[in-house]
Amino acid sequence: MEDKLLIVDDDPDVLLSLSDLLKDEGFDVKAVSSGEEALKVFSDFHPSVVITDMKMSGMSGLELIHKLRKINSYVQIIILTGYASVKNVTEAMANNGAFAYFQKPLSDFEMFFGSIRQAFEKERLIRENYHWEERLKLANARFETIFENMDAVIYVADMETYELIYANSTFKELFGDYSNENENKNNISKRKKCWELLQKTNNGPCSFCTNPKLVDVNGKPFNPYTWEFYNPVVKRWFSIKDQAIYWHDGRVVRLETAMDITPYYKLSREVEKSKRFQAIGVLAGGIAHDLNNTLAAILGNINLAQLISPDPDSDEYFVAAENGIMQAKTLSGKLLALAKGDTPVKKIVNMEELLRNFISENQFGSKVEFTVLNGNSNFEQIDNDKTPNFTIDVDAEQIKTAFYNIFINASEAMNSRGTIKVNLKYHYSSTKNCNYVMTSIYDNGKGIASSNIDKIFDPYFTTKFPGKERGTGLGLSIAYSIIKKHGGYIDIDSVEGKGTQVDVCLPITKTF
Repeated sequence: MEDKLLIVDDDPDVLLSLSDLLKDEGFDVKAVSSGEEALKVFSDFHPSVVITDMKMSGMSGLELIHKLRKINSYVQIIILTGYASVKNVTEAMANNGAFAYFQKPLSDFEMFFGSIRQAFEKERLIRENYHWEERLKLANARFETIFENMDAVIYVADMETYELIYANSTFKELFGDYSNENENKNNISKRKKCWELLQKTNNGPCSFCTNPKLVDVNGKPFNPYTWEFYNPVVKRWFSIKDQAIYWHDGRVVRLETAMDITPYYKLSREVEKSKRFQAIGVLAGGIAHDLNNTLAAILGNINLAQLISPDPDSDEYFVAAENGIMQAKTLSGKLLALAKGDTPVKKIVNMEELLRNFISENQFGSKVEFTVLNGNSNFEQIDNDKTPNFTIDVDAEQIKTAFYNIFINASEAMNSRGTIKVNLKYHYSSTKNCNYVMTSIYDNGKGIASSNIDKIFDPYFTTKFPGKERGTGLGLSIAYSIIKKHGGYIDIDSVEGKGTQVDVCLPITKTF
């Protein structure tokens, strides 16, 4: 395509000779004698370069340049005049971006033609840059649309300064919106860093930062790195993919995509716990069976010894030994119950009534505060005509046993002081696709270390110190076994030094 050039001059001789001269040089030329005519031709002709006189009858060259700039910001303008003042030329060059200035009559045509070609090249570069900017804006809009609609935490951070460059709406909902704060800070060192929002207690970059894994020895982007992480700020598990990429300004940045896997993590942990519990139960049942046989033999021999012993003073020792054996039999009975478990004798009960009666009939050392929470946005209606009550199909005595063990643990965690808070509400589990009645038990005791969370349902696991008050370590194991046999599950969330929340979920009974 030929380079289009528009000449504006009110001198007919100059207009004709210059037009012929430039056509011979291969340019596509249109020539007009006034600024008004130039504006009419400009919109249809679309020239890349305009050569204009400054002092013309009617519209001046300076006024024409102003109007052309409003129509097309990247057209290049060359001034060719013999009458313009230094002030007008300076204004045209400085304020309106005229490309070059030549004085009539022309003396160096090679310089003039060279300047015109440079003007065309500049216009082409500006136009291409404009198109690339538009394409970049479109690409950014597309990628933001994708990222904003992804069900994942996505952010981009500078790998040297840790400055947050971009974060999607999911990130901002979980960790806070930093964007306005960063935009108002010209000093990059004062802008929000990724670790300041993701790990609010940090005083510097995370010790587990994956940046070194994302680049090679030359600092160039390397293979993506995937990992799983529990974020204590939002108390969620994430499956994370980190990757170093080149940002549009050339720097290397970290792109992190974090999928919330908390429900699936808990489900997989539940399956693993169930398998481990089943294996431990089989072992416990075998031990309890052998122990019962051994205890029966010991007890029989003690009874015979009592009959043939001539010393009446020894009776108290025989009684003490017999009591110890009976305590051991009670413990082995618990082990058998854990291994086999009594089959629940179910009947329809109202969970609210069951809990109110259970709390009023028992003493746990700590006070109990019971609250019923009506409505839950996650709850899916079982019946279209009415909201279901807290009706469940359970063995009431077994459920009370499970709750007794949980309440006792909560009270002991607070040294039998404080208040056990109990909430009853509806709950829908998307991972299990089931409606539940959820009973949440809260205490503000010593909490459970994160390293022990997965062990608390194991038989004989206890954090109590050895001594008179040490428990058997079977209470929560029995509670877990009972709830499991009723088709429910127990979920625990605890922060060491702050307290524990135990959620007991039992499936709602469908009533017709």
